[in-house]
Amino acid sequence: MISFEKIIEKAESYKEDISKFLRDMIAIPSESCDEEKVILRIKEEMEKVGFDEITIDPMGNIIGRIGKGKHLIAMDAHIDTVGIGDINLWQYDPYLGYEDDNIIIGRGGSDQEGGMASMVYAAKIIKDLNLEEDYTLLIVGSVQEEDCDGL
Repeated sequence: MISFEKIIEKAESYKEDISKFLRDMIAIPSESCDEEKVILRIKEEMEKVGFDEITIDPMGNIIGRIGKGKHLIAMDAHIDTVGIGDINLWQYDPYLGYEDDNIIIGRGGSDQEGGMASMVYAAKIIKDLNLEEDYTLLIVGSVQEEDCDGL
């Protein structure tokens, strides 16, 4: 059994990589129907951390898999964002953002590109801790969430 402390230790060891990945996604405008560049950046990170399978479906959603275990975990984050509106109303450039030891600010950082960065590295931790025989983790990056609200 892997301890919670071991998982936290692994997550802390990837803090710099997770932050860079999130900052990269924030820097890519990804409004609904224009998510291709951020999807390709997610694919690049999934390849880097060693996903077993990565698929981009005809609509543009990305699906990554790590593991082949009987316990299936599926996680989803929409990776499209709304527009920035009047840039002069932003305290920081929405695509350059801001980062300190406690927070990363930028367009999509908390809704939901931050979740995507965390999920990709959760998969890396599963791989690092050799849990792939017990777990199958599917990570989905959904497009056009804003356009599909209410359907």
